[in-house]
Amino acid sequence: MNKLLAISFCAMLLATACESSEEQKAQAAVKKVEAVQPAAVIEQKVATITTIDWQKALDMHKAGAVLIDVRTPAEVAKGMAAATAINIPLQEMPQRLSEFPKDKDLLIYCRSGKRSMAASKFLVENGYTRVFNVEGGILALPSQN
Repeated sequence: MNKLLAISFCAMLLATACESSEEQKAQAAVKKVEAVQPAAVIEQKVATITTIDWQKALDMHKAGAVLIDVRTPAEVAKGMAAATAINIPLQEMPQRLSEFPKDKDLLIYCRSGKRSMAASKFLVENGYTRVFNVEGGILALPSQN
């Protein structure tokens, strides 16, 4: 009887140890997955709009950035920030979105800065990541003497 009791006790102890071992293995597997999971998650880079002054904008333009004037043609007729600036009025942007290059820095300006900020937000919402709003618009453009 004592042998039978001892064997039963050992069997229970062994079964408990095996269950505990399996549970530990399962917990270890979960921890391993949790450790790998954050690295497996791809973070989406959220584009932001950077506001810059005219000096920085003109330096970037010399280096290849694109100046985009979002004023109306009537406003543009009074003068542009540079002869190479592209005029795409704010109200025409949805139809002309393909004209904005995605592989270059975009320097967006208007008269005072409000429309250019709206245009910049529109571009970011449509997947553009290299968007710069020129602070103060053309009114803040330093004289080019």
